[in-house]
Amino acid sequence: MKFQQHTLQAAIFDMDGTMLDTEWLRFDVLKQASLEIIGVEFSLDYLMQCLGLNALNSEHLAQKFYGQDIPYQHIRQRAEQIELERILSQGVPVKAGILEILAYLQSENILLAVATSSTRKIAEKYLKLAEIDHYFTLLVCGDEVIQGKPHPEIFNKACTLLNLNPQHCLMIEDSENGITSAHLAGGVTILIEDIKAPNQTMLARADYYFESMLDFYQAIIKSD
Repeated sequence: MKFQQHTLQAAIFDMDGTMLDTEWLRFDVLKQASLEIIGVEFSLDYLMQCLGLNALNSEHLAQKFYGQDIPYQHIRQRAEQIELERILSQGVPVKAGILEILAYLQSENILLAVATSSTRKIAEKYLKLAEIDHYFTLLVCGDEVIQGKPHPEIFNKACTLLNLNPQHCLMIEDSENGITSAHLAGGVTILIEDIKAPNQTMLARADYYFESMLDFYQAIIKSD
């Protein structure tokens, strides 16, 4: 399949904020859990810097903001409990256009994979609840790599398991940590805006930028 000047064999998607509209929900439950446990809501500044990070790197960042003794694991476990309760009662919110683009790429025989900072337990559950799990031949999750985003390990691992050169892989992200990881891995980087407006660093590391998944879908079908 052709996209612009690129010959593509795979598309590797981030999950939260890219395919699933879950980042504001994640912020909300982390604020609630931190207020319950330490009496202080996590700040928006801290949460924005966490975008794209795995649990370990988010914990290290929390220690910088709130001190080495912060019971981060307790807060995160409580936040995940609250989040799952909401997801089970309200469903998983998906990004407009994601169903169309997954179906289209699959019809073009493009291998589809996920590279997410979420744990495998959460990723598998959410993708299944969103009814998009069947599209993907591979998941690489945040608890399966040593170096989380912005390090390129997660995308490198996905390409290795797919047995593909990164230059033939779309890497679709929404966060600065995520697009940096994809850029360093050498993929064809796609930045799709979510809750954080792209800064110059993000735009410089993106081969292509779109305001929404629907815009990306329109570009893909016109380019092929």
